[in-house]
Amino acid sequence: MIKRLYVTWEINLSVISFNTLCNSCKHSGCCTNSAVPLVFSYDFKDLESVGKASNEFLKEVTVNGKKIKAIKKKNDSNNCVFWDEKKRLCSIYEKRPFDCRAYPFDIHLVDGKYHWIVYSCNVESDWTWTEEYLQFLENDKQFNEVMEKIEIFAGHTKMILPLESQKTSYSILREVRYKNSQIKNII
Repeated sequence: MIKRLYVTWEINLSVISFNTLCNSCKHSGCCTNSAVPLVFSYDFKDLESVGKASNEFLKEVTVNGKKIKAIKKKNDSNNCVFWDEKKRLCSIYEKRPFDCRAYPFDIHLVDGKYHWIVYSCNVESDWTWTEEYLQFLENDKQFNEVMEKIEIFAGHTKMILPLESQKTSYSILREVRYKNSQIKNII
């Protein structure tokens, strides 16, 4: 059994500019649209630790022929099962899955390599502030498994999200930094 050590990564939230990124956006957030966040092993353990890993909250989906857990939507709604409409916030924010922590960032295959992208109506923005957050994501305890299962993570955007979500504007930020070169250079 391989034990992995993870570095705790502190992030200076004052340099992160989600407000300027999202204030003028007309799209709904991932908690209230058709997004279906995936749940990997550490995510599942986090949800389990707060009693939110049952079939009441999660469903099984198939992406590129592989089964994985995903967060359910509320009945007859695009709202995430964990979205609190009255408070307008996530009820499991501290335990939310990597897929939720990463949003509005995603990983796409560009010219045979995986790149970080950011969904935004403001594609011409200055994205230099995102570097610290991308490093935060690449040091996340769940990141290694996401990259080991990149065909699921990167594939779910195209397979699960409806066409209108796939048309959302995005900017390519930089290549993903991951130690496993077999995944990084697939072509």
